[in-house]
Amino acid sequence: MTYRTLLLLVVSLVFGGAVGYFLGYDHGFERTKQANISSFAECAAAGYPIMESYPEQCLTPDGKHFVRDVTSEPEPAAPHQDGLYPEEPAACPADAKMCSDGTAVGRTGPHCEFSPCPSE
Repeated sequence: MTYRTLLLLVVSLVFGGAVGYFLGYDHGFERTKQANISSFAECAAAGYPIMESYPEQCLTPDGKHFVRDVTSEPEPAAPHQDGLYPEEPAACPADAKMCSDGTAVGRTGPHCEFSPCPSE
């Protein structure tokens, strides 16, 4: 074999392999990956774009459409300043208690109890 014939054979094999790979990927490998997606979570985990809507939606290239189920996902609690998630309310009511000496005290603490009167 001559050098030209060998070079033409190698270039033809590389070109043919590249064309075969891209055609096979578009029609075979990609479809088997999409066939396993059956929920919004799997669609999002596969990296498909999430539509900015409420509830969020995910669409696969093969036309499958998934909507996030918002009823089954509880809203996360907001962290407190110390980074913990409190069980108590974040703010107490703004009412006041009148003490016998004429002063007023507000609610404080984790259970929103009235502060003791200064005369007590």
